[in-house]
Amino acid sequence: MSSGTLIQWIALAICVIFAAARMPDAVRGKGRCMFVVLVLFVLAVALSLPPIYLVVDGLLGGVNVANLLIRFSLYAIMLLLGLRGAAAFGSRRAQALIRGPVGISVLGFTVVATVILFVLSDLPESSTGLRAYADQTTVHWYAHLGRIYPAYVGACLLGPAAANALDTTARGLHRLAAGMMAVGFVMVLAHMALKLTGIRTGAADVYLPFGAIVLVTTGITLIWLSRRRSAKDGSANFLAGEQRRF
Repeated sequence: MSSGTLIQWIALAICVIFAAARMPDAVRGKGRCMFVVLVLFVLAVALSLPPIYLVVDGLLGGVNVANLLIRFSLYAIMLLLGLRGAAAFGSRRAQALIRGPVGISVLGFTVVATVILFVLSDLPESSTGLRAYADQTTVHWYAHLGRIYPAYVGACLLGPAAANALDTTARGLHRLAAGMMAVGFVMVLAHMALKLTGIRTGAADVYLPFGAIVLVTTGITLIWLSRRRSAKDGSANFLAGEQRRF
């Protein structure tokens, strides 16, 4: 097993564990949005692995609809994470950029263009990551397009997350969580920037996106743990009244 494949399996295991840990609260109606985010992360990461992708896509007709599921899962993840994250970090500007006309336009364009490029591509057989069809222009742009909305939301949340990580009045666990998420967003942006340059990125194609997933999901979980701790001692923190949403 290569190191790249190993980090994919590690990311999947982490997402499964974090989602399972939040299930009891979700059943009671608490933090359901972030629970859904973690479940979608499980789906997206699982479908990045050939043994899982090929089976699932085979059940869906063997024409790579599973890859489309990955894209839509990531768009939903970033939308929900963006809305909750902006509120939790207390950034009205980020909220406006994500839920306002600009954010909705970016999301709408990305979704429509994703479907169009997928339909225009010739994808007769299952191929994890569409690697077998990388020479097709439509697949090339389909891949680039899939990074636009995640990078947009990551850019919107990077500043607020970094600011909270540097807030000396916040609790240590909160600062750590915000810092991990900020680094995760940097990795998302770095991956997109590298791919746009056209240079061969090699192992970075795995380490950057899946490393970002590990950091962001860990940050989400640390915020949740901090919220539970705060609920017990009644102390204030940087999430203020919005932390219950996370």
